[in-house]
Amino acid sequence: MTVRTRVSPTAAGGPRWGWLAAVPGVVFLLAFALYPLVSLMQNAVGLGRTGLREESGLTADYLVAALSSEAIQRAVVNSLAVCVSAVGIAIALSIPLVLHLAARSHAGRNTSPVDSAFTLPVALPGTIIGFFAVVLLGNTGLLGLWFPQLAGTAYIIPGLVVAYTYFSLPRIIGPLRGAAENLDPAMPETARSLGAGRARVFVTVTLPLLLPAIIEASGTALAVALGGYGTIAVLARGDRLLPLEVVDGLSSAGFNIATASANALILAVLAAAFLLAGRAVARITERMVAR
Repeated sequence: MTVRTRVSPTAAGGPRWGWLAAVPGVVFLLAFALYPLVSLMQNAVGLGRTGLREESGLTADYLVAALSSEAIQRAVVNSLAVCVSAVGIAIALSIPLVLHLAARSHAGRNTSPVDSAFTLPVALPGTIIGFFAVVLLGNTGLLGLWFPQLAGTAYIIPGLVVAYTYFSLPRIIGPLRGAAENLDPAMPETARSLGAGRARVFVTVTLPLLLPAIIEASGTALAVALGGYGTIAVLARGDRLLPLEVVDGLSSAGFNIATASANALILAVLAAAFLLAGRAVARITERMVAR
């Protein structure tokens, strides 16, 4: 006769005491995320710190000025154009790559060198990636010497898209790599055995299964790229992006804290919207695919 004993959640260190393990993370989140965000919102409406030439007191003037500023509007449009284009290109480049790497991995082949090479940009500061763009597409860059029409494009929208594509690649490849690895190889093989071509198998089987991961990774990559300052700081001679306007409010514009906070709040809202939308749409898509 076998006697089975049941360990209670309390004895196993479960729900009753498990919350203690979450306390450090919660404290860190409150200290480094929630409190600064609240301070940012207070500054933006005049209830927090203000600059030397700014008046304190509850007001929406700083937010209205930021939203109605032609410079901010242009920076928002530029930021969205660059980030959406860069992430879209990164997705197009990443999907065949991760599928190929997953196939090699399932076949028992080593993919570590290629994985490392394509995730390297995540370890590089944005300033270094901006420098790469200058070396390739600057006024005296390598591609500019070969193709004079490309000289100086590092400082305008097309060059920024190239730089931010490289910046975004590892943020797309990482999540998609794991999703591709978890795909069941038997499903596309079954579809092919029934007469479906490779293109049809990709569109009807592989892509729907990858779509939730693609959407969520895209939202995260867009949020990160939108707030990336280092790359645009190096390439700031031409078209401007929103992070530059935020920093300028605290430096060249005369240390205008409320104005910079209003600009930063716009940036934070846009980034959070991309992040939350990506996760929400990914969950909906995942449920639809599972049906």
